[in-house]
Amino acid sequence: MTDSNLKSYAQFNSFQITGRISNIDLVNGKNGEFIAVTIISNLMTDDGGVTVKFLDSANLMTLYSNGKLPVGRMVTVTGHIKTIKETYTNNMGEVVMLKRPQIELVDATIPTGGLGPIPTGEGGSQRRATAVVRPSDAKKYGELAVDEAPAF
Repeated sequence: MTDSNLKSYAQFNSFQITGRISNIDLVNGKNGEFIAVTIISNLMTDDGGVTVKFLDSANLMTLYSNGKLPVGRMVTVTGHIKTIKETYTNNMGEVVMLKRPQIELVDATIPTGGLGPIPTGEGGSQRRATAVVRPSDAKKYGELAVDEAPAF
């Protein structure tokens, strides 16, 4: 029996990557609404990065509907690799390189703890002071009563 006589089955390989959401589209398909998500991640320091694309109509769709998956948010995604490509064919039949290699996932999910920080606005976030405590205010109230420590 040779390898050509054997049926090849998909291996249970999983893929996990952390990156920033670069695009999210709500799509109406023949089976209902779903989201098409694109993440950009850098595999090495200062490289051009890779894009990771996947579709979802369940859990991640709920996060998106609740505003928890904005563009720019860091996420960790786990899934199974469907395709990897670096080229596409344009309308004139020419093979053209993609700007970044592209990985397409199936059964993609964000594991517990996989939601990273949400990007801040233009000016960034600033802490607001809620109360000011001055040493002079503490002196107004006098010496605070302190309980004695219990004896052992």
